[in-house]
Parts: sequence; C-alpha cells; structure tokens
Amino acid sequence: MDCKDGIRDMTDAQAVRDVAKGGTRALRLLMDRYGDMVYRLVLSVLCDRDEADDVAQEVFIKVWKNASRYDPAYNFSTWVCRMAYNLSIDRLRKAGRRRRADSEQYMMRGQSVPFSDPVEKEDAERLLKHALERLSPSQRTVFYLSEILGVPHDEISEITGMGYDSVKSNLYHARKNIKEMIEGQL
Repeated sequence: MDCKDGIRDMTDAQAVRDVAKGGTRALRLLMDRYGDMVYRLVLSVLCDRDEADDVAQEVFIKVWKNASRYDPAYNFSTWVCRMAYNLSIDRLRKAGRRRRADSEQYMMRGQSVPFSDPVEKEDAERLLKHALERLSPSQRTVFYLSEILGVPHDEISEITGMGYDSVKSNLYHARKNIKEMIEGQL
C-alpha cells in the first residue's frame, strides 16, 4: 500500500497490522506520526540528545519486531510511549547514574512561553528548562506527559507503570519543585 492507495489515511491499528506483515511504509507512517513525541519523551527521561536518538530508534525497531503483539483495544500512542519509557529507564539503569541535560532546550521544543518581549520569553524558558533539568526522572516524565503533551493521568499510569496516585503525587511534586526553583531564581 502506498500514498496513492491511502496509506496516510490508515488508522494506527491498520498501520500496525500492516507493519506486522512487513509493511515498511506503514512503519514510516507511524514514525512520522509518533517519532517526535517518542523522541521528546525519551529525552525528558534521559536528558541526553545522543542517547535519546539511540533509544528512539530502538523503540521503532521494537515496534517493527513486536507489531503482531499490539492489541488494538489500546491506543497505539500509549503502547509506543510505554515502550519508549521502559527503554529509557533501562538505559538509565545501565548508565548507573542520572544524566545532566545538554544545553539545548529539549522539553520546550515546539512550545512557547507567552511573553511578548523576546528577552523575557528567553529568560522564562531558560528558568523553566533549568528547573526541569533538576527534577527526578519520574517527576520530569510525568510533568512532560501531563503538562506538555496533555496525556491524561490514567494513560500516564499505563505508560510509566506507576499507580494513578503515584502519577498525581509526582506531578504535584514536580509542579511544586518547579515553582520553588523558579521563585528562587527571581
């Protein structure tokens, strides 16, 4: 099936079924739809662009290899984010340490802080980025999924494997810590 045959019109479930049959174009479609989201999620956990590139590629290799295991009763986004999160946590465990973020704005790519003055906007984004870097990986991930991507708490629970109350607690503490860190900088 190619673009002329409506590959862009495929649902995620149809695309995954096609991937399970060896459909490389369907895999490309899923990568186009979810690649950026997967990369940003992985980067929010690892805080290292090179590592995030590697893990994001691993995620789609796993999609290719495990497409036949996908249950279309669940959102593909939840399934792929769960893979991304698990692979990221595995990479952190292998590294044996938390990594510092690189100097680029990874969490806020595509997002904007609402300031009309470019200097104020840059300062606010820098403060937020610095605060996000200092959160624990679980707080940073929950904050990113909830506040940046708008993922509901129950879906965050599925993605991360945390209980619903743990998701709410991590989000509460992330918000509180970000607020305290930003207020401490002003």
